[in-house]
Amino acid sequence: MTALSIVTSALDEIVEQAVYKDLFTPETTRIFPMGDYTNETFIDENGELEIVIASHNSQLIFNNSSFLKNLSKAKTQKQREKVSNAGTLDQFIVDFSNVLATHFNPTTYILLNNDGIKILCLQEYGFKILIRLATFNDLDDKAMLNFWDPMQKCIRPIDLFTYNENMEQKDARTNGNYKKLVRIFKNIRKTILVNKWAMGSDLNKYFIELIVYNIPDSLMTGNDIVECFCKSVNFLENCDVLSFVSFDGGALNTFSFAKLTYSRVINYIHYMTKLL
Repeated sequence: MTALSIVTSALDEIVEQAVYKDLFTPETTRIFPMGDYTNETFIDENGELEIVIASHNSQLIFNNSSFLKNLSKAKTQKQREKVSNAGTLDQFIVDFSNVLATHFNPTTYILLNNDGIKILCLQEYGFKILIRLATFNDLDDKAMLNFWDPMQKCIRPIDLFTYNENMEQKDARTNGNYKKLVRIFKNIRKTILVNKWAMGSDLNKYFIELIVYNIPDSLMTGNDIVECFCKSVNFLENCDVLSFVSFDGGALNTFSFAKLTYSRVINYIHYMTKLL
């Protein structure tokens, strides 16, 4: 069973509840599996998967904004506790977490952090799943996703649609080598983390994808993936990191999830060449 199928099964189950029945429908919901490039997103040992569930249901967006507005008006903790979460992303995360728990055994940990629902299945499978919840305005040409922060009760806009579209275009331009190289670079990342040369939060998956995204297409289009990898490493050793662009074509820090800074890129390249 795949992580994606587990999450979608749980989603199908919870939307049967009356309060959510009309909020997450096939017509209003998009699911992005972000952590693996296999078609079915199978989980392997020590695997990590990120799933984004995004809805453009106007009622959900409205309820969420109303909840925030009422929460900000409440002056005391007791008043805040009386503010209704019904039909909001905040309440959905709580209810969805309870449903997800029934799909795993008792050794699974389901936690909330600033990013969303984090599932730690260390004793069961040895993998981690992060589920982010977001809304977007379907009439907005830019289609920015508004990621819900369960802890801070705030919204962070990210252009995930452009991110996915540009990654797919990059992969097509390089004969499928972009995604292959991302896998290779992520395996190097794992070795770096095992050696405790860096923290996982410093070298997250967006960081790796964005580094490989900035390698010129001409170095990645060959039939020999090993040769493409060697050319890519040589490029990164001598490149101008400050010329990197984000998935939306902006400056290197515009895609905030990547946490891409000059020092982190230089350190990653240093550790990578040290391993090789």
